[in-house]
Amino acid sequence: MKKLFTIMAVALCALTASAKETLPDFTPKTMTFAGWSWNSVANLAQGSPTQVGTDKADDSEVVYFDASDYDYIVIEYSSATCATMQAIVQYNCDGTWGQWGANYNTQTVKVNPIPTGGAIGIELDADRSDKLAQVALQDPGSAGEMVITAAYFATEEEYKAALEGNKPTYAKLSLNDLGSGWGNSTYDGTTHTVTIGDDWTGKGWWLGDVDYSDFEVFYIEFEATAANGKVVIEYNDGTNNGDEGLFEAGTTAVKCPLSAAKNSVKQIYIQGPAGTQYVLTSAMVCTNDYLQEYITTGISNMIASPAAQSNVRYNLLGVKNGNGIYIMNGKKYMK
Repeated sequence: MKKLFTIMAVALCALTASAKETLPDFTPKTMTFAGWSWNSVANLAQGSPTQVGTDKADDSEVVYFDASDYDYIVIEYSSATCATMQAIVQYNCDGTWGQWGANYNTQTVKVNPIPTGGAIGIELDADRSDKLAQVALQDPGSAGEMVITAAYFATEEEYKAALEGNKPTYAKLSLNDLGSGWGNSTYDGTTHTVTIGDDWTGKGWWLGDVDYSDFEVFYIEFEATAANGKVVIEYNDGTNNGDEGLFEAGTTAVKCPLSAAKNSVKQIYIQGPAGTQYVLTSAMVCTNDYLQEYITTGISNMIASPAAQSNVRYNLLGVKNGNGIYIMNGKKYMK
């Protein structure tokens, strides 16, 4: 009898230890962003606090959500076209000015969405997790979308399992805006063109403190470059590996390995001689395996179609002499 009781107790503990809880008010949704736009994942508080003075709020009539039994909020998504994001948790006001005003204290976590989907984890503040007000996402940069499929409270073990189940192989960097630069170097987001100002100055992505631990290389593609140059990756430990990103005139792609400090990438930029223009076609961080597959089977590996060709050809949709990807004489082309 004692043995049976022990087995039942262990089983009950196992059940209660992994009981993920969906965020109240959450429903799967597609979120659209456009430069600092804000989207609520879930509103957790009931009632409306009234701001009093300039540095505190009367929230006595507000009922907050108690998540003190959990370690993380996990947000899962199936696709994303956004650049760097902020995941946000708002707690009750404790008498100090919060990031977005006096009503709430705010916790932000910087994340880099993966185009093919993934999981975002926000570690809860143990001192305030019993008074949650709202969970939200914000894109401080370019426009884009995220398809949110799940949002729930989780233990640390459940969060790790979510990460493992949504492990990314690549993440594209946006070509809409390269906001970091110096020495009069500029970027045209319409033509995706970097123009170097003063000799060997640069232009690129300011990331601040992004964790690229899941990836091994940075890979960038150009139209054939008119001059030599350098891709530089800077880390928050003060190091960079720009010498591994040197390239010559005529280069169309550069592979630059990420260093051991890849869990804290500060910025990535392109340098070159004064007046040189580099036209970007794509940029991403990825695993070596993904890059090998991309180079072997990706569109970037296709050769130009011959100027004159009398052979009959069909594209992948079966259209005779149609545009797009097609096979002719055992080779792959794009028209």
